[in-house]
Amino acid sequence: MDLVLAGYLSVPFAERPSLPSDWLPGRFISVSECLTGVQHGPEFWAWHTDRDSAARFEGRLLAIGLTIADATALAGELRPQFAGMAERAAAECLVLRQTFEPMPHDAQPRGFEIVGVESGLMSVHSWLCHGYDRDAAVRLNRWGLLDSHARAAAVLAWILGLPPKEAPITAHWTVAVIAELPR
Repeated sequence: MDLVLAGYLSVPFAERPSLPSDWLPGRFISVSECLTGVQHGPEFWAWHTDRDSAARFEGRLLAIGLTIADATALAGELRPQFAGMAERAAAECLVLRQTFEPMPHDAQPRGFEIVGVESGLMSVHSWLCHGYDRDAAVRLNRWGLLDSHARAAAVLAWILGLPPKEAPITAHWTVAVIAELPR
């Protein structure tokens, strides 16, 4: 599977929410501010475009990746939101550039997280924010992530097929690979 770089973040371990979960470890990795409790992206963006900017923050240094198909779909949804400022948006959002960058060679994949990108990439939510892990009854790895893109895509399809009362917030929901980088 070819993965492209979406951005970088430094995040602390998230703590399991107060609701019980048989599947989620007590401490886990997430790119969602809802779960980490800290703002770790640059102003107005959910994640950084360069490694050094992200590394200035405390926590685990992560590279966030997408499949080419998922990056193309996200870019297609974001481009109309940045009409008239395409150059600036491309400078500040990797998936809006003309060519995708590969994941860093030293990135160690930890697993896959289902994320909801909203407000033109100003914030990112996790499927875990909504407690779907309890209903999906899937095993998460020691990092609190799904072990395969196929499994994460199947869970995402299930989530998106839920009745309106149970559906997630309106966002561009996708599967992201979460990889850890050495500091």
